[in-house]
Amino acid sequence: MMKDKKKEKIRMIRGSASLPWMTEQTVCLILIVLFVSLFFQGMAQASEIQKMSIVEAVELALKYNQDLKLAKNDVQYSKLTLEKEKNDYLPQVTGTVNTTLGQSGSNQNYHTLGAEVFTQLNLFKGFEDKASLESARYSLSSDEHTQTRQKQQVIYDTANAYIDAVQRLQEVEVAQENLTTNRQQEKVIKAFHEAGKVPATDLYQQQAETAKANFDFIAAENTLKVSKLQLAKSIGSTNLGEFDVEIPEITSVTMAPETDADRLIQTAFETRPDLFALEKSIFAKEANIKEAASGKYPSVDLNAGMGSSYDNRYDENFGHQFGDDNIDSYIGVSVSLPIFDRHLTRTRVNQAKIDKQSERLTLEKLKQQIREELGQAVADYQTACESILVSKSRLLYTNKALESIFQRYKMGAANLTELTQARSDQVEARNELIQAKMDEMQKIISIFFYKGDLGLSHLLKEKL
Repeated sequence: MMKDKKKEKIRMIRGSASLPWMTEQTVCLILIVLFVSLFFQGMAQASEIQKMSIVEAVELALKYNQDLKLAKNDVQYSKLTLEKEKNDYLPQVTGTVNTTLGQSGSNQNYHTLGAEVFTQLNLFKGFEDKASLESARYSLSSDEHTQTRQKQQVIYDTANAYIDAVQRLQEVEVAQENLTTNRQQEKVIKAFHEAGKVPATDLYQQQAETAKANFDFIAAENTLKVSKLQLAKSIGSTNLGEFDVEIPEITSVTMAPETDADRLIQTAFETRPDLFALEKSIFAKEANIKEAASGKYPSVDLNAGMGSSYDNRYDENFGHQFGDDNIDSYIGVSVSLPIFDRHLTRTRVNQAKIDKQSERLTLEKLKQQIREELGQAVADYQTACESILVSKSRLLYTNKALESIFQRYKMGAANLTELTQARSDQVEARNELIQAKMDEMQKIISIFFYKGDLGLSHLLKEKL
């Protein structure tokens, strides 16, 4: 009786939870529709992960990178400064209007109105205007060259970050293949153990290797994520979303750089924008010395003005007073002669000379840096080329060794430790070859960057 009551209660609950039109076929159809919609939603999310080429990454960096935007702002600021210095040659015109409301001694209210327009034009200011205009022009040119170099820096950093991400992606693929191989090998060894061909220690050892391969795969994936974050940082945009990288299509012919260090250094001295920026800055500092020395010369200004006034206490009407009777005009020249400025001019001149000397030292330091960078870049490139050859040979031999030891292990002529070591050597050789190839790309880009002619457009056969 108790069981029957429970069954009846369950049927009542089920009946109350269902609707008359909700048949079993309808429920199945709804579940199928939900499953299909969730499946396509997952497919849509997966399709949102786009492939980003190295050219696209560089283009995004040139659009979003904050350092490049700051360099552009410096150029705009220098343009405004130059415009201001040009406007200093124009006369300054000022107009004034004043009015007064009052009461005279006879308790009579009165009001007055006065207006004046006057202008001032500097005729001579100790060559300060000319020197400051010259300094502004050189400063603008310096900032423009600095902006060009910053653009090259952004391309260089982004390309290096992209290539690093490509390397990490290939390392993930190697780790994934190694994990798959170890899992398959674990199944084989387990079958051998169950057949009594190998001891249990081999199975335990292989299970440990599979766990290690799984850890290496997870670590490689995390390293790839960090590398992508670094690439996004170089680009300067936080709205990239999920993206994948791909191996840049760079042929061996277009990748061959100049390897004569002396010629590269000479070319760098003729093309590096940051060198040009410092040279223009030195010219600007020279103009600043002239500007500072202007304080010891007199200043001559031309002054002219015209004005009129009206007072209602006089009998003449507004038109006669303001337009005829009270018109006043003048023109004159004022001369200011410095007598003692508390040695301010001398101090400013000495400071400007020190600034110029510091800029020259910075230029010489940069030239020495260029020599060292290009010399090291050429040596690193040659080392990278040799490293590729060595890595290819090592990978070939490790592949043969792994195949041989695996066949011997199946026949019982080799132990699992030898097989594990051979597989580890083969994985290491694959990663070394990947690193050598990516390192070669980075060294090529470094040569172009240090030369001052970042030829990614030639390397990638794309226009940046």
